Amino acid sequence: MRALLFSLLLALFPLAALAQTTDLVADASTQVTTHTEVQTGAYILRLSKVSPRDGSFDVDMWLWFRWKGANVRPDQTFELANGIITSRSEAQVEDDGGTNYATVRVQATIFHDFDVRRFPLDNHVITLNLEDAELNNTQLSYVADEGIALDPAVNVAGWKVALQTPQVAPHVYNTNYGLRSAEQAGGTYSRFALPITLERTSYGPLFKSFWISALAVLLGLLAFLIKADDLDARFGMGVGSIFAASANAFVISDQLPPTTAVTLAEQINLIAVGVIFTSVFISIWSLRLRYADREEASLRLDRIAMWGLGALYIALNLLALLFDFSEGF
Repeated sequence: MRALLFSLLLALFPLAALAQTTDLVADASTQVTTHTEVQTGAYILRLSKVSPRDGSFDVDMWLWFRWKGANVRPDQTFELANGIITSRSEAQVEDDGGTNYATVRVQATIFHDFDVRRFPLDNHVITLNLEDAELNNTQLSYVADEGIALDPAVNVAGWKVALQTPQVAPHVYNTNYGLRSAEQAGGTYSRFALPITLERTSYGPLFKSFWISALAVLLGLLAFLIKADDLDARFGMGVGSIFAASANAFVISDQLPPTTAVTLAEQINLIAVGVIFTSVFISIWSLRLRYADREEASLRLDRIAMWGLGALYIALNLLALLFDFSEGF
């Protein structure tokens, strides 16, 4: 009797194993083909180390996910497409009225190509791009949830911070990542984009960056009140002003990333150097008039140059502020 039962068990075991394998394959097939809609939101706690020079900024935020079904864990498989997550908390899935709910605190470094052509009056739109690292948009898609906000304590020195409307759109990667068995190159993933604007609200950064060069121009123009044949005072003020404006150029370049565009800051500094250099050239002209015993003509040239170059300096700066000439360089 025992031998008969043992024979029956041996005969039924392969059938049970086959049925279990079939169930696993069916479950796997269900996981691949089932589409899950994930409601996603964020609460920004802090933006820090915003650096146009380095092309990056740090963010500290809470992310939350709401979805139905037990075959996905979007709180574990998400990634920041334009950054690196440096720290993330462990998530616990809760039931919220028949919907799975999970929150994750994330600290990350985001990379952004800052447009600095109008520096130091530059405005920016920085973006957090969220994607699922495993499932494409036929398997998982994001939907912007309610409650997305910035914490009132969020502050970025020099800019006013504001949250814009979140956007969800498919993002295509035109590569098969070297997988030669893939039917076609390219994968499409659902991307949740959260744009944040940084807007300059005053001319304070402009004043702080250029009061030295403006003072250098003023000193260069005041040199015209000194007689041209007083060489030490007349030319010493002009040459010293050029060195002051040149030093300011090094300070500005240290705040900017490598770029082929001539930024607003560099344009303003070039105007200052150009006006000071012109004043030195006119001083040489005035000196030659004095050597030719034409003192009255020398004094008249000095007066015209001081007021004319001063007006030209102001006019060129106003044009640089009102119009974007960086594309012309």
